Amino acid sequence: MGKQKCLRSICAVLLAVCCAFSLAVSVFAASDGMYEYEVVDGGAVITAYLGAGNAVVTLPSSLGGYPVIGVGDEAFGEVKNHVKPHAEVRQILFPSGITEFGDRAFAGTSWIDDPASADADGFLTVNGVLIRYLGENTSVSVPSSVKSLAIGAFEQNETIREVSLPESITELPAYAFYKCTALRKISLSGVLRNIGQSAFYGCTSLQGVYDPSGLFPDTLVTIADNAFYQCSSLSGTLSLGSEMASLGTYAFAGCTAMTGIELPDTLYSIGSYAIGFSLEYRSGSYYPIQNKEFVIHVTHEKADSEEAEQRVLASYNKTANPIYRYANDPDGTGYFDAFTLQWARLDYPFQMGDVNNDGKVTTADARLVLRCAVSLDDLVYDDDRRAADFDGDGEIRSADARSILRQAVGLSD
Repeated sequence: MGKQKCLRSICAVLLAVCCAFSLAVSVFAASDGMYEYEVVDGGAVITAYLGAGNAVVTLPSSLGGYPVIGVGDEAFGEVKNHVKPHAEVRQILFPSGITEFGDRAFAGTSWIDDPASADADGFLTVNGVLIRYLGENTSVSVPSSVKSLAIGAFEQNETIREVSLPESITELPAYAFYKCTALRKISLSGVLRNIGQSAFYGCTSLQGVYDPSGLFPDTLVTIADNAFYQCSSLSGTLSLGSEMASLGTYAFAGCTAMTGIELPDTLYSIGSYAIGFSLEYRSGSYYPIQNKEFVIHVTHEKADSEEAEQRVLASYNKTANPIYRYANDPDGTGYFDAFTLQWARLDYPFQMGDVNNDGKVTTADARLVLRCAVSLDDLVYDDDRRAADFDGDGEIRSADARSILRQAVGLSD
């Protein structure tokens, strides 16, 4: 027994050593005199350019025997007080294997801001990645040859008003359109999955984000922190698709013209102040201000039966549900008022007066509306309330019940 225990201990130690060795060889830093780099999973990422006085820099295809796959954050130096540490670099040549680029990877060079670095349409691209747009057009259509955008590809461009992205773009990186204050409309691909941190931060003129069908992309899964922060021209109720799973902190904070948002019941994460808030700067700090009129709509697929519907509805009324929890206590402190929370079913045929969704207008609908009018019952779903408000005055009253009863017995005009 003691021998088996000893063997298990030895095996555990050997396993730990092997794991440590595996981690050590998968990520490590090195230098070859001209570049500092890190090796990550068998590929080299340049982390610093150490050269000097070179107007043309040809990046290597390999370092230390590892293929070069990327250029890391501020690899050509950090710009301080508007001084570029490698302003002499006016041209950079890339091997075909480099397709990953960090934040401000080339900020320290003259190459990144020189229109001569771009093609005739103003696109500075490397191996299918749009590094930066340097054109002056107000309407921009990114070509299908572009497979992805680098961090900050359009950052602080004050000229563009409309942008169309090709189907090849499946995600927007961080700061993609950061503070593009003139941007009014962007047409995204119909396969977009993720919108990165601060992608549209400060796009104060942005009025619409559309996929090819003219709607907010239904394929989106994540919207990261600050993605639409202070997009104050986004208005009305924004409808997010059924794939949406995560909404980051401050995602739509400062979108003061928005009156509501439609979220799928499958959403599993909502960050603090993501929706229904703006931030006010006072005495050196930002304070969240709640839009108390903001309405959160929750959508779900049609259930097989009324009993299943009730189970779905009951599942919302639990603190474990992130939408319910956010709506009732937005920051987890109990300080703010609860938002209005409404539910809507997808794919239900709508018929005015058919309040119980049985496909026809009957006296049962009139009875249900009358009970709601005298506060003996309540309608949970948006479409049910709309069907009950027969005269369209925004309220459910006995007059609506009377009109529905007349239609049910064939007396309506």
